Amino acid sequence: MAFILIHDCRTSTIDWCEENYVVCKYIAEFWNTSTNLVFFALAIFGMYKVRATRQENRFLFCYVAMLVVGLGSWLFHMTLQYQWQLADELPMVYGTCICIYCALQADAKVGSDIYVSLGLFGYSAVVTLVYVQIRKPVFHQVAYGLEVAMILVRNMMHQIEIRRTNARAYSELVHMFWLGVGSFGVAFVLWNIDNIFCNDLRALRAALPAALGPLFQLHAYWHIGTALGCY
Repeated sequence: MAFILIHDCRTSTIDWCEENYVVCKYIAEFWNTSTNLVFFALAIFGMYKVRATRQENRFLFCYVAMLVVGLGSWLFHMTLQYQWQLADELPMVYGTCICIYCALQADAKVGSDIYVSLGLFGYSAVVTLVYVQIRKPVFHQVAYGLEVAMILVRNMMHQIEIRRTNARAYSELVHMFWLGVGSFGVAFVLWNIDNIFCNDLRALRAALPAALGPLFQLHAYWHIGTALGCY
C-alpha cells in the first residue's frame, strides 16, 4: 500500500522522461537524482578553491548557490513534489543572478554597485511572483535562459577588454569560456532531445540490456553538463 501511495502523490508540474520508481522504489527518477552528485562535488571543490586562493566572498556565494541548486534538484527528482520543484527551479534564477553580479562587477575589486544589486533582486522577485502564480515551466525556462544569455554577452565583452591588456589572461579566459559554453551547449541539446523524443528514448531503453539503458537517460547529462558549465 505504501508503495502505491508513493506513486500516486506526484504534485510537480513536470514529469521528465525517466521512468518513475524503476531503479528504487523510494526515488522517483533515480538517474536524474543521482547525477546531482556532480553539482555537490564541484560546488564544494569550488568553495575550497575560493578560500584557498583568497578570492572575494561574492565568488564563494556563487558556489554556495550551485550547491543549493544541486540539493533542490536532488529533492525534486527524488520526489516529484511541487515544493521541491520550486526548490530546484527558483534557486537556478537566484544563483544565476549572483553570477551575473560577479560578471558585471568583474573589473571592481569589491562589488558595491547598489543599482545592479537592486535590479537583480527585482528581477528575481518578479520571476518568483509570476511563476508561482502561473505555474508554467516555460516561463521559468525563458527567465533562466535570459540570465544565461546576459552572462554570455558580458563575458564576451570582458574578453575584448582583456585582450587589449593581457594576452595570457585572455587565452585562459577564452579557454574557460568555451569549456563552459560547450558543456552547457551539449547539455541543452541533450535536454531538448530528451523532451522531444521521449517516447522513442523510452522504447530504446526498453529494448536495450538493463546495463545500457541508463546511458540514454539524457536529462541526467543535463545535470552533468550544466554543473561543469557552472563550475
